[in-house]
Amino acid sequence: MAEMRIRKRYLLYVILPIAISSIVIFLFCICRPIKTTPHSTVIIDTTDLRNGDLLLRNGNGGESRLVTSISNGDYSHIAFAYKDTDGWKAVHAVPGETENISDTDYLKTEPIETFYKYERANRGAIARVECPDSIAEKALAFALDKVNRKFAFDHEYRLSDTTEYYCTELIFQAYMTVGINLADERRHELPMPGTECLFIFPCDILNSPHISTFKVLQTKTKKEKYE
Repeated sequence: MAEMRIRKRYLLYVILPIAISSIVIFLFCICRPIKTTPHSTVIIDTTDLRNGDLLLRNGNGGESRLVTSISNGDYSHIAFAYKDTDGWKAVHAVPGETENISDTDYLKTEPIETFYKYERANRGAIARVECPDSIAEKALAFALDKVNRKFAFDHEYRLSDTTEYYCTELIFQAYMTVGINLADERRHELPMPGTECLFIFPCDILNSPHISTFKVLQTKTKKEKYE
């Protein structure tokens, strides 16, 4: 009985306040209103881009603000660069960008112009993993295989589950298959109920010693209201 009372007190005075605080922080970052602001459009530069390079962007929504606020980073989303016969594409895992909101969020490829369009990105960058082109191609092939096999976005953000992927997890796992650990032990806690506690964020990959080059893309700014 005494042990049960101690457990109840622990849940009441320790776990419950932490859970409430996490939810408050989460809702603040997601629901914080955005006023009219200078709106930035990313100027895409594919000069010297190679297959397997990393495309980074920061979005305008609450989820992006949550990621950058917690990680103290500049970017909230990451993708592979991939060139096919139609030009440069982004290969990535992303939620909420299907034409029909009831559709499954599958991993996808899309034109790089779509990846960086102004509704989705207010800043961008390109990073390269220090490895031969052939190794970067193999990492990219891992991601393309998951796209072709219609793997879904992991809404529970579980690194322990490789049947679904979120954006940084896809990059991390792809380069792990070629022997390159881009995140090491770097992880961040994210107060999202129903998910695993520890996440890999874009900054965890950018801080890797395996990142050999990093280029911030230029932006042009105009005053515009967005949500």
